[in-house]
Amino acid sequence: MNNRELKFRAFYENKLYMQEYCGGFSYFIHNESTALSLESVFIAAESGKCTIQQYTGIKDKNGIPIYEGDIVKYARIKIESIEFAKNCFKSHAIELGEEIGEILYIKPSFCLSFDHIRYDDITPMGLAENRYEVIGNLFETPELLHIINK
Repeated sequence: MNNRELKFRAFYENKLYMQEYCGGFSYFIHNESTALSLESVFIAAESGKCTIQQYTGIKDKNGIPIYEGDIVKYARIKIESIEFAKNCFKSHAIELGEEIGEILYIKPSFCLSFDHIRYDDITPMGLAENRYEVIGNLFETPELLHIINK
């Protein structure tokens, strides 16, 4: 069974709303004075006025939750060798540099997309949180998309 925390964020009218729970109900909060009900967010999403994005269940190397639609720096590595010693696996890896990609949800997993090539990266995402760094998202920093789509 997967114990990943299920939470969402929404972009509505160019504003970010984060899901919060209060009194047993779920709301989407933009700031202290602006909130949307769960129902109104899903109605807006159905009509195309709102985009809902899901939390991947992991945080980046700075402790920031990673959501689909986030643009991340990813430290690529190559595993050179794996050995078993003292009841433990040890690996030796070489860093191959950083790439910038977009987090996508393609059933049944979250993936990282670079230059229109999709890598099914759900297992490494969960095991290598320290290799990701959120640098923006599709709505608040769309200019980063040109880096990915060059």
